[in-house]
Amino acid sequence: MTHRYFVRSSLALTLAGLFSSSALAAGFQVNEHSANGLGRAMAGQAAKPENASILATNPAAITAFDKSEFSAQISYLNPEVDIRGESTATTAVGPVTLDASEEDVAKSAVIPSLFYTSPVNEQWSWGLGLFSNYGLATDYSDSYNALNFADEAEITSITVNPAVAYKLSDTLSLGLGLNITYADAKISTSIPQGVAPYLGNPALGNLTMVEMSGDDVGFGWNVGAFWTPSEATAVALSYRAETQLTLEGNIYSDLGVLNPDLGTLYNQGGSLDLNFAAITELAVDQKLDEKWSVQASVNYTDWSTFDKLEANLDSGYDLLLKQEDFEDTWRLSAGVTYIMNDELTLRAGYAYDDGAVSRAHRSLSIPDTDRHWISAGATYSLTKDTSIDAAYVYIKGREANVEQQRAIGPVETNLTATEHAKAHILSVQINTRF
Repeated sequence: MTHRYFVRSSLALTLAGLFSSSALAAGFQVNEHSANGLGRAMAGQAAKPENASILATNPAAITAFDKSEFSAQISYLNPEVDIRGESTATTAVGPVTLDASEEDVAKSAVIPSLFYTSPVNEQWSWGLGLFSNYGLATDYSDSYNALNFADEAEITSITVNPAVAYKLSDTLSLGLGLNITYADAKISTSIPQGVAPYLGNPALGNLTMVEMSGDDVGFGWNVGAFWTPSEATAVALSYRAETQLTLEGNIYSDLGVLNPDLGTLYNQGGSLDLNFAAITELAVDQKLDEKWSVQASVNYTDWSTFDKLEANLDSGYDLLLKQEDFEDTWRLSAGVTYIMNDELTLRAGYAYDDGAVSRAHRSLSIPDTDRHWISAGATYSLTKDTSIDAAYVYIKGREANVEQQRAIGPVETNLTATEHAKAHILSVQINTRF
């Protein structure tokens, strides 16, 4: 029974690690799909159709283009997530305190995106986007003394988004899109080296407790409205619906070397339900004069639909892993755009990004917290129809306290830690019309 409880606890921790925060956006959301948008912290993005990347936030706004538009973007994310803390193990010889500090647990990433839009006639337009809205990557070193709480977690997703838009009048357009999303995940937990001797065998250190990998394709939809009541004002409302996925894959454990029965029991297929939360944006773009304009957005993400983690094993066993009880989040952003001349446009922005994880449910695997964004960017026109965008974003997360308890067989571990997070984003994009 001890071994079985040991593995079940490990499985719960492993699957919970799927949702490790990248410290870049609430939960595991990704916003890096437009360099011009990042230049003003994505403020007013749904209401400012500067190039084809507008399709990712508001399909209705593609009616603003009278020519075919193509945009290719790539962003480099360099997160710096440090953990400071300690893990206390209650053992047969008494309490043992282990250092549970680690630097740079979040992996850097390169995120590309592609967009194409084209008018069909004076009323209809269509487009196609290829981008990511969700993803993460965290990895703790082999010597980390809290690997039973989190070891490695990586999730990648790509969305193909065809869309159409119709101009109802000179001032109002509506858009509709289909989201086809592929997601792939690999997650694991391990026995910490510092805890292994108190389990009776130091060789157990870094043994994979449970590793789960899986993938799936899910479908969703998005809609948008684009209203220009005057030449100086644009207002947009967009909604990207929830995408539901069931990650199908395999569960692997090294614990079979200790007990063949455990290897048979836990080396099998399984699945995990994963929902990508719905996103709503209200945006405005206001021209002040021929050179200056200001932008603002309010974003709402319906994270409260993510209430629990439950794994379904091929053996028929349904395992309630953890009550997550995510909270809905708000993101507020404001930006400014300055057209210096025909060749150069400058941007700057600020955003406050609300964390999805409540203090009561914060964990080492989900160290989510509130964030501040500060950004700057520019567009340089190479020709009349071709331009290059560049942006830099600095993100600073609020210090977050993490307290967790978890038993590893007969050893009870208590983690007390503090997360410190910041990130740098560099993004470039090329746009052309024809």
